[in-house]
Amino acid sequence: RETTILNILPAMVRAAEPLTASQMLVALTLGDDGTGAKLLARITRKSWDALALGQGTRVFAQVKGVSLVDA
Repeated sequence: RETTILNILPAMVRAAEPLTASQMLVALTLGDDGTGAKLLARITRKSWDALALGQGTRVFAQVKGVSLVDA
């Protein structure tokens, strides 16, 4: 799929928990081996299920610069 997002980073799902009935909070670690910096992502449960995500799943994090917050 084409995207306008320029920051596409390999990552691994480390953990996830429901935020609401329709949203998940997903903890990711960056890098092909999942040993890099940590990111938190908020996705829909529908996407979580459709992508069959789970702990250890390798993914690509697509990050919009305007969506970053300092924690």
